Amino acid sequence: MRVGVVVLLLLLTLPAQALTIAMVLWRGETQAEEGFRDELARLGYRARFVTFNANLDRNLLATLLRQQLLPNIEQYDYVYTFGTTATLMAKSLMGGRKPLIFNVVSDPFGAGILSDEPGVNRQVAGVSNLVPMGLQLENGRRHLPAGRRLLLPFNPREQNTLLLAEMVIHEAQRFNWPVETWRIVPVAKRLDSELARLVHDAGDAIVYLGADSYLLSVAPRLLASLNRAGIPTLCGAELFMSYGCSVGTISSYESLGRMAARIIDQHSRGTPLEAIPLQLDPAPRLILGGREKPVP
Repeated sequence: MRVGVVVLLLLLTLPAQALTIAMVLWRGETQAEEGFRDELARLGYRARFVTFNANLDRNLLATLLRQQLLPNIEQYDYVYTFGTTATLMAKSLMGGRKPLIFNVVSDPFGAGILSDEPGVNRQVAGVSNLVPMGLQLENGRRHLPAGRRLLLPFNPREQNTLLLAEMVIHEAQRFNWPVETWRIVPVAKRLDSELARLVHDAGDAIVYLGADSYLLSVAPRLLASLNRAGIPTLCGAELFMSYGCSVGTISSYESLGRMAARIIDQHSRGTPLEAIPLQLDPAPRLILGGREKPVP
C-alpha cells in the first residue's frame, strides 16, 4: 500500500478535535450561530458550546460575564461573541486571556475592537456583516423612488448605530442624497407611540434601517407600520428582508457564521489571529421586494 494512502486512512480515522467554546450573544440565537456550529462540525471539530444570552440587556450581559464566564474562563478554548455591544464588553473584561472571535460587528475598527497598530490584535479576530455603504446606497438610488430624503432611525444607546449613521451620512454625500437622523426611544412600552411618530415624520422619505439590535428585535412591527403607510425602506440587515423591506444589499448571517468558524480552523492550524484579516461577505445579496437579484 502506498505511503500516501496509509497517511490518508490514518487521518480519516483520527477523532475530531475537541473544543469548548463560550458563545456570548447579545440578542439570542441567529442563523450566524447555526452556520458557525455547522461549519465547525464540517471541518472536523467536536465542539461543546456554553451560551450566555444577554437578551438586549447590558446589565444582564455584565452579570453573565463577571459571574459566570470569567470565573471559568480557563475551561474555554475560544470565546465567540455576536454584535458590537457583546464584543466590546467581553473584550474589555477578558483582557486578552482567551482568543476572542467576534461576528456580526459592522465597524470593528471604529468601535475599537480591532486596531491598525501592530501587535494589538493578538487575541482577537472576526467577521463584519457590513456591506459597503456605497453599494447599499447605490442600489437604493437605483430601485427606490427618486427625490426623497433618507431618514435614518437610530438608537442612541447603541454605539454600533452611531457608527452606521456616520457611514450613511458620509456616503450619501456622493449621491447628493439628503439624510436626516431620527432618534428612537428603545423602550418596549413606548414602541407603539414611537412607530406612530416615525410614520408621521417619514411620510415623504425613504427609511434606512441599519443593523441595530433594538430595531432588529422589533422588526416585524417596525416594517408592518412602515409598509402599511406605504413608506419605502432601505435595509442593511438580512432579518429586515423577511418582513417586507423594499430594498436591501445584505450579508447572509449563515455565511458569516461559517466564516467565523473558519477563523478558528486557521488559528488551530497555527495562523496567529493578528495575521487573519477582518472577514467580509464576498458575495452580498441584493433583495428587492423579497426576491433576490444579481448584485451589479
